[in-house]
Amino acid sequence: MDRAIADPLFYIWFMPEYDLLVAGAGIAGLTAAIKAAADGAQVAVLSKALRSGIGSTNLAQGGIATVTEASDSFASHLQDTLEAGAGLCKRDQVRILTESGPATIRQLVDWGVGFTHDPNDSTHYQLALEGGHSHRRILHAADLTGKEIMRALLYQVSQYPNITFYEEWILQELALTKGTKKRCIGGWIYHRKNGKVQLVKAHATILATGGCGRMWAHTTNPPLSAGDGIAIAHRAGALLEDLEFMQFHPTSLYDPNAKQTFLISEAVRGFGGILKNHLGEEFMNGVHPLRSLAPRDIVARAINNEMARTGKPHVWLDVTHHSVKDIKLRFPNIYHHCLEIGIDISKQWIPVVPAAHYMCGGVRVDSYARTSVPGLYASGEVSATGVHGANRLASNSLLESVVFSLRAWTDIKKNLRTKGKLPDPDSKDLATLTKQAMPQIRKWKKALQDTMWTYCGIVRTLAGLQQGLAAVQAWKEQVSKIPLVGNKVPFELYEFKNLLESAELVLRAAMHRHESRGLHYLLDYPERRESCRKHYSIH
Repeated sequence: MDRAIADPLFYIWFMPEYDLLVAGAGIAGLTAAIKAAADGAQVAVLSKALRSGIGSTNLAQGGIATVTEASDSFASHLQDTLEAGAGLCKRDQVRILTESGPATIRQLVDWGVGFTHDPNDSTHYQLALEGGHSHRRILHAADLTGKEIMRALLYQVSQYPNITFYEEWILQELALTKGTKKRCIGGWIYHRKNGKVQLVKAHATILATGGCGRMWAHTTNPPLSAGDGIAIAHRAGALLEDLEFMQFHPTSLYDPNAKQTFLISEAVRGFGGILKNHLGEEFMNGVHPLRSLAPRDIVARAINNEMARTGKPHVWLDVTHHSVKDIKLRFPNIYHHCLEIGIDISKQWIPVVPAAHYMCGGVRVDSYARTSVPGLYASGEVSATGVHGANRLASNSLLESVVFSLRAWTDIKKNLRTKGKLPDPDSKDLATLTKQAMPQIRKWKKALQDTMWTYCGIVRTLAGLQQGLAAVQAWKEQVSKIPLVGNKVPFELYEFKNLLESAELVLRAAMHRHESRGLHYLLDYPERRESCRKHYSIH
């Protein structure tokens, strides 16, 4: 096994069939892999980077929402989720999510995740409050919850010799059977360093590739969140749903010199942080009864409006009414990061601005994470379970990833009992990928991000969406004319093509919805329309 990990060329000569292929090594992918391996399955996990992780899970600060106290209830968690989702959540999926919460936490704890305990009662977890929640129900590991979860999951992965970890291997295309009734039987993967392409067969495949935040100019997402999974699933014929709903986190740190946008967790507002403008006015007071703790779509829009009204590049978040001891204990990472750039949040207000954060739609799945393509499952941010509707309730995403990944394995395991030898897939004319630098692609990528931010951002118009679509289609035409050396495609070009394909799908989805609902705010139609109260699917 060590040789296979160290020498990617080994796979060119020897490629076994797996029970499960998992594309993605964040919380969604690893929970499915660990559960499958514990049941004796042969599992392959693809990681676009090194296994140490630079993905979105690793950056998650806030926590994971679930009912743990007698004063709370599943009905309350469900109702909070439905209200945040602006009438588009799928109730049965939300019920599954909320009622699976306690068992999911027990599973994570059994795998070694160390959630923060109440300093006044070590027998209970410390529970945080976040926007849109009616109770304190957010379990966390200080303000580095995702990092702690990844630490525990990666340790679990290392304990199973039946998990093969493909570091820096990326899913290029899904492998489908021949004929009209196509089934997914694995995928073609390529290695980022040497560009080699190889077929991996699997009885079931789970897409857990994360989101597409790098489609926008300002985002909390890591560099590799380029919408690969959405584009790959679309090319395989899978149904996509609710792509118009990108959640813009209201509070990222305003730091024009930063290469990576730093998130200021929702939990800071749950801790009592107050949003203020440059005059010190609490501008959320007249916007929503929950004021600074309103659902994210409402807060992000209010901040955007305040910035437009005042002409200022950011607003402020004030936690100076708390003691430095309490701030450092609850938010050690945020405190020290801000201090490094000269902001002492115990004495100074935090400059904050919205940023693209989480895609609420994606590859359409059912209650067992099954897509419309047999043999293909999707979990995590790449999927559209219907749990989030038109706006994600804070800290539901980590819970969703684990719940539906485990349900996916439950369904896969049942079907593996009758597994036979996998057929050969339909032939693919695949190019070899290289790491050749492409300055023009980088220029176009920056232009695409600015275009999406301007025309498909927090506030939209139909004319703007049409203008954005025209720009994307023009880039696609230009990209198609780029001459290649032999059959080699630069990695940046391949990733940019996926980003373009995903951007086109997002723009088309947004143009379909002639109303303002949740994260999709259309100036042409500023009100909700009951006739539009439906999900839009794209093939």
